[in-house]
Amino acid sequence: SRRLIKMKEFYTRSITATAYALVLLVPLFYNEFMFYLIGFICSLILVFEFIKLISNYNHKFFSRDTGKSNFILYMTFPLYISLFLLSKNQIFEMIFLITIVFTNIILGFSLIKNKLFSFSILKNRFIGHVYLVGSLVLFCSLPNITGFYNPYIVFCFLALIWTSDSAAYVFGVTFGKRPLFKSVSPKKSIEGFLGGLIFSVILSLFFFKYLSLELELLEWIILGVLTSCLGTLGDLVQSQFKREAGVKDSGKWLPGHGGLYDRMDSIIFAAPFIYLSLIIFKNVS
Repeated sequence: SRRLIKMKEFYTRSITATAYALVLLVPLFYNEFMFYLIGFICSLILVFEFIKLISNYNHKFFSRDTGKSNFILYMTFPLYISLFLLSKNQIFEMIFLITIVFTNIILGFSLIKNKLFSFSILKNRFIGHVYLVGSLVLFCSLPNITGFYNPYIVFCFLALIWTSDSAAYVFGVTFGKRPLFKSVSPKKSIEGFLGGLIFSVILSLFFFKYLSLELELLEWIILGVLTSCLGTLGDLVQSQFKREAGVKDSGKWLPGHGGLYDRMDSIIFAAPFIYLSLIIFKNVS
């Protein structure tokens, strides 16, 4: 019976993952407006889930004012998108990008060195604004990074994330013995992580051979490694948020996966670093 339950869970997860992938990919390839619209709707759901998650904490930081600060988080989201998409100013773009990358680095450090930063302090609305909203704005801006709309940039990024996730899951279930980060996510294993990393690099080599995105072989390998490593770190950061809140899933939107934030945590965390890498590649070459 346990095997039947596992099989049922696997099929549920697979169907949900396919539907979720189509919801992102069909608008992406249909046209620019549809991609931004779906991105905006998904982002509002993610902000809602994030607010719900951090409101579960037993803390007193900003607690008097949660209603107002939640409203501010919602209101600044369209403002961020408008500012970023409308602004063609490179200085503004770099300040925006570096702020978000730096915030995500702090989150990564606070996960690895638990004593360095307390999540109870870090999890306030500032993190919501910068880590979640800022990263989502950069993800939505990825197709236009070259100056014209190119859906293949986002497609490759998503494909690398999903391949790494799937391979890590399969390798973890099959060979996983040594935990990667037991205190935050007991199910994640070093073997699973390495499997995800290998398959992400293999896919990046495939993209280099068959897609003309004007990236060198080394640049594709760097993207494969970065996407896999940062995606895993993003997953662990979100697991830490959930552990602090004392919940298993961020929501119930996706059967077998939990909330949308559970499904997009890797994408959210990795997007700013991939955006920065692509800008560096463009300027170096």
